Amino acid sequence: MKRIYGVSVDFIDGFNQSARSVHPDEFICYHRAEEGVITEMILVPGTIYGDSHSFISEWMTPIDLSRAGSAHSHPGHSNEPSDADLTFFSQMGGVHFITCLPYDRSSWKAYDSRGRTVELELVF
Repeated sequence: MKRIYGVSVDFIDGFNQSARSVHPDEFICYHRAEEGVITEMILVPGTIYGDSHSFISEWMTPIDLSRAGSAHSHPGHSNEPSDADLTFFSQMGGVHFITCLPYDRSSWKAYDSRGRTVELELVF
């Protein structure tokens, strides 16, 4: 996979809108990248959104070689990963986003598979 250097503003806006739509539950999805930029969400049928966790069924996940990581929301004001988030990140690899209240363009943060912050260019 090509190195990820940016994220589409359309992805961030859609991700935050999705998080708002399931609040106070957590939203979760995978995402794909094209030419080093994260461009769109991959919504998986049967995903469960819960108040303290979310769950994606791997059995329902499409085979997609452009899948570049995950994105999920925290219903509070912290976009820092929990221990469970760090475990998930390490099992999947890629770039992982967490957004939080107020679910806007400044609410998100990106992490690598070890939970280290990743700086990404916002691509308009």
